[in-house]
Amino acid sequence: MADDLEQQSHLLSENRQVWNCACIMPQGWLSSWLPTWRPTSMSQLKNVEARILQCLQNKFLARYVSLPNQNKIWTVTVSPELRDRTPLVMVHGFGGGVGLWILNMDSLSARRTLHTFDLLGFGRSSRPAFPRDPEGAEDEFVTSIETWRETMEIPSMILLGHSLGGFLATSYSIKYPDRVKHLILVDPWGFPLRPTDPSQIRAPPTWVKAVASVLGRSNPLAVLRVAGPWAWSPPLDPIPAAHPAPVARRGQDQSLQPSPQWQASSCPSQTPRLHHLVAVSKPWPSLVQRFRPDFKRKFADFFDDDTISEYIYHCNAQNPSGETAFKTMMESFGWARRPMLERIHLIQKEMPITMIYGANTWIDTSTGKKVKLQRPDSYVRDMEIEGASHHVYADQPHIFNAVVEEICDSVD
Repeated sequence: MADDLEQQSHLLSENRQVWNCACIMPQGWLSSWLPTWRPTSMSQLKNVEARILQCLQNKFLARYVSLPNQNKIWTVTVSPELRDRTPLVMVHGFGGGVGLWILNMDSLSARRTLHTFDLLGFGRSSRPAFPRDPEGAEDEFVTSIETWRETMEIPSMILLGHSLGGFLATSYSIKYPDRVKHLILVDPWGFPLRPTDPSQIRAPPTWVKAVASVLGRSNPLAVLRVAGPWAWSPPLDPIPAAHPAPVARRGQDQSLQPSPQWQASSCPSQTPRLHHLVAVSKPWPSLVQRFRPDFKRKFADFFDDDTISEYIYHCNAQNPSGETAFKTMMESFGWARRPMLERIHLIQKEMPITMIYGANTWIDTSTGKKVKLQRPDSYVRDMEIEGASHHVYADQPHIFNAVVEEICDSVD
């Protein structure tokens, strides 16, 4: 299996837009020579994430958690003062990051501490090289989660994972059962075996089929790096309006303060904390918005601009470390090479499991019933939320939050 060859250019400045040049060489004549010019940097990801996290009402801490192997996990802790109850730990899905939980964090941290982090290889966390075999790549993810937990000194937790995060949360629960009081799987990826009969395969959404047809055997999100400036339209020459500059909120890491060029109003439904700006955008089409226009709608209550699309772009236009690991673990995007249904029986029978699906998801929802059959003497609850697709937490955040709060309250 051919891997992308990524050659990062050096960042000239932490707060300067850098055009990274790399050559991606999956198997395929076109991408073997096509250069990518990516208007991205870790600094830009930091800035757009800051705009998202400014919407939080509850006290929060954001910082890097250093692991013994020199890797760092970017972590956001909301309501750190609420230590009497078991904390909720949320693990994002493929291509995501801590910012995508913005519709859920305040509500789910009202009565207990909430931790969320960027998985190793994603978001602002370290992006090391992963093992080239499916089991090794999976174990690298799981070990990093456990090492993060040890460093954070979290004795036990309610563990919630979405999509790829659900797959990894299940793998973690098999290996470290004493650390998980309740496992919540939200539209989990990688559970069923790949059907041999094509008629049994649920049709994926259009964007999945489009990406798959373009990429062939390259990394799932290589199209963002191949497209370069055509994948995202960065603002040019921002003109700030006359509003006071933002100040760091209590408990807020200074690194979360956006640089002046990104001081934009982010939460129209809440008290504005940031500058408004007028920006002249370069007339480049955005692949993020073209492939996933629904994301802008999902977060419309918080952002009336392209903040979320920009966040997703900068999360995934970086060195594809976690993405390459995911490709190692997957088979045709929709299935895992090591399906979790073949291992779910290894979870201790005392551990309660709740599986939450979107009623309109492309994920196989029958998995929940199959898990029940494999665990007849254990608590397994599966449910579907109407009006939601794969990103349940963003499609129906109020219902999703209420369900998760109920589960958490059942723990303590």
